[in-house]
Amino acid sequence: MQNVAEKLEAGSVSLQEFRQQDPEFQELMLNIISIHVASELYGADCFEASILKAPTAEFKMRMARTVMEEYGHHLRFRGLMEELDLDWEEYARRKGHLTTFDTPLDTWADQVVFLALVDRAAAHQFRQFVNSPYQPFQKACQDTLKEEYGHVGLGMDGVKHLLQTEEGRSQVEAAVKTWLPVGLQSFGGDGSKRNEAYRRWGIKQDTNEDMRLAYFHQVRNIITQDWGIDVPEDMNEVWRSDGDDTERAY
Repeated sequence: MQNVAEKLEAGSVSLQEFRQQDPEFQELMLNIISIHVASELYGADCFEASILKAPTAEFKMRMARTVMEEYGHHLRFRGLMEELDLDWEEYARRKGHLTTFDTPLDTWADQVVFLALVDRAAAHQFRQFVNSPYQPFQKACQDTLKEEYGHVGLGMDGVKHLLQTEEGRSQVEAAVKTWLPVGLQSFGGDGSKRNEAYRRWGIKQDTNEDMRLAYFHQVRNIITQDWGIDVPEDMNEVWRSDGDDTERAY
């Protein structure tokens, strides 16, 4: 059994070798997989109502495709648990969905800003996971990341469409105030012991703080320059970590 907490190479652990790994590595991998199983299903359910809120047939079609892909993500990560002969429903029930879905998506503006900002935060996480040591998870994340970029693109196009009117701009401004803090929170707590363990095993490469700051700089540039909406330069004026190493973050 691999029992030394040392960084594993990307894609170095096969399905057949998973049970031979250190229990901590197994627990960390199952933690990530189970939160994907729960969150992709819950998120797809939340997104479904936005199909009818979309303003045009094209946006309805693209939103429907996004919902379909989110259900596909659930099935993809659920399959990782099933091939290990694990009860995915029990794991998902214990873990719960990401806190990003605690805030309701009331309007079309909420939905597209969520996709542009919060799904972009998820893409930052998936770029870490595509270097995971566990081959099946690595492959699932590679496939999912491609689709997440498409969801971000839908969000960007939806925001651009809304910004054409004063009413739409007001809706986007309000949605940014809601969803930018949610995107920042999704990276987990500062000084996270779980993140430290992820990095020790090679599951992640960067700290929550570094990922969050890189994300903030990227999205602030988009919001201020592309959307023409003011965002403070200091991230702490938008969101401040409370130090909680939450169980419902990546």
